[in-house]
Amino acid sequence: MHPVRAKKHLGQHFLNDATIAQNIAECLTGHGDYKRLLEIGPGTGVLTQHLLNDTRFDLYVAEIDTESVDYLKRIMPN
Repeated sequence: MHPVRAKKHLGQHFLNDATIAQNIAECLTGHGDYKRLLEIGPGTGVLTQHLLNDTRFDLYVAEIDTESVDYLKRIMPN
């Protein structure tokens, strides 16, 4: 069972594959000298966990689903 229920009215679809998430995170290299990255709708944090490991930028996330926010607060480091 998924830790957060996808809500149709929010158009949620959660990334579940850690390998795909890692590939996405690795694709962010060489696209400018940015210092900040914004992930919109981190959901269950599958991609977020990979982005947190990258020290090239500061990661910010924006999530409006309170169930996802509560879950992310439980599983993510401070």
